[in-house]
Amino acid sequence: MKTLLTIALLLVSLFVTAQNQPLDVLIIGTSHDYGKKPTENFAALINKIAAYQPEAVYGEFLSAEDYDALTDYWNKATMEKRYAYMNAIKYPAPANPNKFIRKTTKLLHDHPNYHQERMKLARALYLKHDNANARYQLYRLDKARPNFGREEIAAYKAILGEPDSIYTARSNEYHNIAFPLMDKLHIDQMGAMDSQRHDVAWSNAWGTADSLFRKWENGLDSTSADGLKYKALINRQNDLQKASRVAEKEGRGTEFYNSPEGDEYLNIINFYGARRLFGTAGFPEANVNAMLAQWQNRNTDMVRNVAERARKTGARRVVVFVGANHRKIMYDGFLSVPNVMIRQLSSLK
Repeated sequence: MKTLLTIALLLVSLFVTAQNQPLDVLIIGTSHDYGKKPTENFAALINKIAAYQPEAVYGEFLSAEDYDALTDYWNKATMEKRYAYMNAIKYPAPANPNKFIRKTTKLLHDHPNYHQERMKLARALYLKHDNANARYQLYRLDKARPNFGREEIAAYKAILGEPDSIYTARSNEYHNIAFPLMDKLHIDQMGAMDSQRHDVAWSNAWGTADSLFRKWENGLDSTSADGLKYKALINRQNDLQKASRVAEKEGRGTEFYNSPEGDEYLNIINFYGARRLFGTAGFPEANVNAMLAQWQNRNTDMVRNVAERARKTGARRVVVFVGANHRKIMYDGFLSVPNVMIRQLSSLK
């Protein structure tokens, strides 16, 4: 009995230690669309992040468990259609999908050119609703596809369907930055950190705030003090927008997204000025606050997911890729998590 108690106490101690182990997090705000012909030097950015030597990479994806727990969110219908497309392809499933995924991931780490095994792995991940890692495997296949022979082309269609039906997002941050970084560092899996459990409440709060803001905006006297305050905010927004476009044109888009000016621009344009217009007559403060509260909920979840999931795997240095509008609020969130060192792009040499 005494031995069992000792073992139980040891397990609790190990769990508590793991939950509080030091964690070093680098957060990178990105664009979800760099365009068909990006001007940015992604290789230089990837090399800079790689020098940080992360052990794990997290992206704005739902885990399979989190996806399955949702009855509805903004992208549910689209994802269900994609899964239905894959299910309609009658290719034999492995007897033990989890074991197959573990075994094949290890195999491909040592033999990356076993393309047909990668096709089977991508399918197994997709049908498990592990979208982050299915997308990574599809990216690897997309890069290899120009050199496929007839047998591999036929296998792709038999296992996954038409290539351009399931992998089309080649302008986003994953295709251009996160997945190539994983290749460079030989990291085989991407961690999922997103949360959509507040999405219905967020959508309702956002819709109400938008409607009331438009009503307030249309009724505003442009010559009044409140009107002039709003005009000044719009002028600031326009100046920041110009700076953003110049940065993107010059290949400094990601640098801008990770700057105080980028944070300010996205905060203004995405949240009706956020709280900058509070105090003006008739402004829907309570509704904007309700919208911002739901936004906070999602980002708080993502911060917690990264910390808990990274520690569970034993990772001590991780890089987080997230849409730039999340960057500042998540950075601030990490500051309050015990034993977390949070870094940003500007801190890298």
